[in-house]
Amino acid sequence: MDRFRGLLVRFRSLWKREAAERDLDDELRFHVAMETEAGRARGLAPDEARRRALLTFGGIERFREETRDADRPRWLDDARADLAHAWRLVLSRPGFSAALVFTLGIGVGANTAIFGIVNAVLLRPSPFPRPDRLVMIWETDRKSGTRHEPASWPDVVDFAERSRTLQAIGAMTGRDVTLARRGASEPERVTGLAITPSVLAVLGVHVIAGRPFAADEGRPGGQNVVLLGEQFWRTRFSADPAIVGHTILVDERPALVAGILPEAADLGVRQIHERADYAETFSSAHVDVWLALQPSVDSFPRETHPFLTVGRLAPGATPAAAQRELSTIAAALEREYPVNAHRGVNIESYGSVVFGAVRPALLLLFGAVTLLLLVTCANVANLLLARTAARTREVAVRMALGAARARIARQFLVESLVYVVLGGVAGVVLAFAALHGLVSLAPSDVPRVDTASIDGRVAAYTAGTTLVIGILFAALPALQMRRLDLHHALKSHGGRLISLGRSARRFQACVIVAEVALTVMLVAGAGLLLRSLWRLSRVDPGFDTTRVLEAQYQLPSTRYPIDFKRFPDIPAINAFHARMLSAVRAIPGVAAAALAANPPLDPGFTNSFTIVGREAESAHFPEIRTRFVSPGYLETLGVPLLGGRAIAESDDAHSPNVIVINRAAARRYFATTDPIGQSIAFWGAARRIVGIIGDEKFRGVDAPSDPAVYAPIAQAPLQQATILVRASRGDAMALAPDIRAEVRALDPQVALFGVEPLALSVRSSIAKPRFDAVLLAAFGAVAILLAVIGVYGVLSYTVTERMPELGVRMALGANRWNVIRLVAGTGVGLAALGVALGMGAAYAGSRLLRSMVFGVSTTDPVTFVGVILIVMLTALAASLAPALRATRADPMQALRAES
Repeated sequence: MDRFRGLLVRFRSLWKREAAERDLDDELRFHVAMETEAGRARGLAPDEARRRALLTFGGIERFREETRDADRPRWLDDARADLAHAWRLVLSRPGFSAALVFTLGIGVGANTAIFGIVNAVLLRPSPFPRPDRLVMIWETDRKSGTRHEPASWPDVVDFAERSRTLQAIGAMTGRDVTLARRGASEPERVTGLAITPSVLAVLGVHVIAGRPFAADEGRPGGQNVVLLGEQFWRTRFSADPAIVGHTILVDERPALVAGILPEAADLGVRQIHERADYAETFSSAHVDVWLALQPSVDSFPRETHPFLTVGRLAPGATPAAAQRELSTIAAALEREYPVNAHRGVNIESYGSVVFGAVRPALLLLFGAVTLLLLVTCANVANLLLARTAARTREVAVRMALGAARARIARQFLVESLVYVVLGGVAGVVLAFAALHGLVSLAPSDVPRVDTASIDGRVAAYTAGTTLVIGILFAALPALQMRRLDLHHALKSHGGRLISLGRSARRFQACVIVAEVALTVMLVAGAGLLLRSLWRLSRVDPGFDTTRVLEAQYQLPSTRYPIDFKRFPDIPAINAFHARMLSAVRAIPGVAAAALAANPPLDPGFTNSFTIVGREAESAHFPEIRTRFVSPGYLETLGVPLLGGRAIAESDDAHSPNVIVINRAAARRYFATTDPIGQSIAFWGAARRIVGIIGDEKFRGVDAPSDPAVYAPIAQAPLQQATILVRASRGDAMALAPDIRAEVRALDPQVALFGVEPLALSVRSSIAKPRFDAVLLAAFGAVAILLAVIGVYGVLSYTVTERMPELGVRMALGANRWNVIRLVAGTGVGLAALGVALGMGAAYAGSRLLRSMVFGVSTTDPVTFVGVILIVMLTALAASLAPALRATRADPMQALRAES
């Protein structure tokens, strides 16, 4: 306890120094007074008694020092003094300090922000127990070559019953629904996911309130129940637990709210839908409502494939064993059911499906920002070396007066740590702001990106990085001071910069070369992605987005049922579509309008088909893209008619079935014959080809146009449709209120959703490559700026150091051009060496970008030449200012100094 109290006293004396000094003085005065009084009691005169009392203590100051040493360790005092001295230095050179802290802040901040995203997406623990045991079960089609097809319901049942390597299997499919809430002015379209009850058990997800789906609620005819997503529950129902057990209207049908699922339960749902060769595009990053899937063989026969299947491996089973077993089961199903001909199974780990698409891009960005941090470190190292050079005389004087080299080194260590800590704090502040911006710009299909934050792991990473940087930088000045020539430094004239020697200059040159090389690598990568993005933005999607608005609606099955016995004559749906189209076309400012079952760039679905008269050959054709559109589709989207006619108003449910094919289908299937007049059969009906139109993109602008058929929506009525409207002038979004009003007038319970300009949809389709390219370009720009500062700083230091030499050169006949060439040539030469090394590294590493570029080679000569020009020109610009300053050297002053 005494030792602990002593430690407390020592620390108190450190931080409350003035109070401790007062206490010490009071104590000294007391003891001197007591000793003096004792002397007087022995008969001494007052002055003699005080003199002897002071002698008793052996000198007041020495007694004070001994007492201070006893009260607090000297190293704490020294550390406190070093910190105070370092802080005064920081404040005495505000420009230098600000530049150093700002430079460090950029590097640390960018690194922290990107690591925050990497941590949230890739490193944060999975919300599912043993995620390595989860697998996705895809069906394959050898005929079409697809490997990520959803499964049919009978196949899912057979897999579950016959498999021993899978502990459990669940099926799911995206299904947006219309929700009517009490007090809401109009129904709301929300993101839904229909799942079998087994899905929650497979994933290992538990409700946070209420109960999960019961087994009988997943059977046909079971009770209509829903689970709410946590985020939706908090935003729409104010996290009211009383909603559990209540009934809400989902697609106009009463549904019991059974429970609440945690927010993380939907991890990967969107990525799984996007991985599928065909599946309805999942509309949101989070699931709002979980629906109990109640499939049957009658409603989902073996020839339809809508279900995404997830399974959990049995104990001891491996993905490879599951692949072998399910392939055997699929082969058996192929023999048992002709409709399963050519079908197989493809097993993938759940993690690779969810994170596989974003992992390379995130790791690339993290690698890029690490390069940026290295460039930052190189720049800071040069700044610190220049700063050290400016203080050599001061250090030499202190060492001449007896200061130990270890003491000087410790002071430099403390100074460097102060700068680094300030830079680290600035970096964290920048990281908070940058992280918020990055999350808002990031594509919404990146899993968990909205959860990115500066948590404990990110803070520990930043602290560790900052500490390593601080120790490395602190060692640089100390190492340089070990080589200081004390005699030369003391002989130098006041105010003249003292050289740290050739080794220091070589080190600075190496740092500049490395900095430029790293910058070239960053800029080359950014250049390739920017060129790729430019190519992507110029791809013709096959339609014109100018002044076109898109909006979607879903008709409730309760009042707009589809009776397949009389299909396609569904009067309620066809009448609504017709009235809807007529009303929108009548809105002032509408130049053209049309309906489509799927919006442009939505992959929609595919169908097996047969060319009438070529049935045997057709058996080997892959499935074909199938679109259902209304008359006016070509005019609204500007898709060219290449032959025959377009879909007309007369192509209704009672007229002969017709279709239009695109150019890709005509070339693929009718290369030697005229397709007009021939027939294609699907859904059990033959459809005569009446026209050929241009090619649209269906799977993103970077994918080739697939062969496709276009059927009249009146001959294949569906409950969901997209309104496409071209405005005659101005912004098409100005028409949105009128369109909403028309939908409300036709049916107040039908919600309009997805209302946005078509151009925005196209831009959103390239959001991920744009995010990567813009971010890498920003890193490259910062790296160039830092490289410019680095080249400028080193040359400025060199010019200051060589001023006398330059003056002598000019005195001996060198002109201004000779001096400029000498100084600028040094900077350009270093930059050229860095560019050469950086280009070699960029060329070697460019293959890492192979999967991320479109329309350009990873060794694109235009990009590489452009990078060389940009870096060399900026290096030349950074070299000119010191070179021009060098021409101001005074020859006479130089000669006097050397005499």
